[in-house]
Amino acid sequence: MRDTPPPPFTRTEALVAGWTERRLDGAVGRGELTRIAAGLYAPTADWEPLRPWERHLALARTAARVTPDAIISHTSHAAILGLPMPPTPPQRATMTLLDDSRTSRDDAWRRFHRGRTPPSHVWIRGGTPYLLPVRTVVDCLRDLPPGDALAVVDGALRRGTVTASVLRTMREHQRRWPGIAAADAILSLADGRRESWLESVSAWRFHRLGLPRGVPQVVVLDERGRFVARTDVGWAEHGVVGEADGRGKYLADAPPGQPTDEVAARRVIAQGVRETRMRDLGLEVVRWDTGDALASDDRLDVRWRAAVERARPHLFRGRLVCSCCHRDLTDCPEPTWQGRRSAS
Repeated sequence: MRDTPPPPFTRTEALVAGWTERRLDGAVGRGELTRIAAGLYAPTADWEPLRPWERHLALARTAARVTPDAIISHTSHAAILGLPMPPTPPQRATMTLLDDSRTSRDDAWRRFHRGRTPPSHVWIRGGTPYLLPVRTVVDCLRDLPPGDALAVVDGALRRGTVTASVLRTMREHQRRWPGIAAADAILSLADGRRESWLESVSAWRFHRLGLPRGVPQVVVLDERGRFVARTDVGWAEHGVVGEADGRGKYLADAPPGQPTDEVAARRVIAQGVRETRMRDLGLEVVRWDTGDALASDDRLDVRWRAAVERARPHLFRGRLVCSCCHRDLTDCPEPTWQGRRSAS
């Protein structure tokens, strides 16, 4: 319909565009429109095919359009930036009020934060105001569950969206804000070599279990220096490497038009072959999935310790090298992760 506002749209936008209350209610009753929340609609044919995070980003765009005294922030802005996110998005778009004195209540599809926002923290992109990426990263460090927050900062460091120095500056700006102490613990674990949400969540889980901190993205070479595999994490002193097996690992960059089950099956087989090659060199491999990383019990602890018990590091005939500096893991310096570029 030519007079339909961009989806999702509010009841007010529809009325301004010439709709009537009766027409709106009739379209919902016939299934032409989906009522997403009180006073918020989208054409059903457009809304139903969207995946969960696509729906969240659509909500965020609408929130930016219809809420002039607030700005997209926190999780919603991190998702817009393409930073690693958990499988399930929040139900509400996250915004920060520009006027800290405003008394505004959250509604069914928007969550409002308050915090001092100087003009220097506002970033105009494509004509829409956002908070600076570094502000969004530190906001997420304070607001999200620790594993999710670590994924955000790891992803931002990896992409060069932020650097260690600008993170420290923004952390100082927020030094008296709620949750900043938790942010410090997360920042101490940040590492831009991690490549997925699950890798970061797993690193936090290992930390909480009191297990050694592994080196992310380790390259395995054989005794002649030939490439064997690249693993998600490695513990050279224990002769153990780890693989975080999220569904996305087997479906990422799947060729268009190919059935996803066939693509996944081929990649699972290839994964098994490379694991066999690593075991033949004398390495022990420990694997886990999302359920293991999020479990409240000690299954990840038990699995890792069992791998260490089986391992015989003195029998390993190859080399483990860092993917960033190409040195042996025992010689790899602590990463500084000064990103290639920064929008902050």
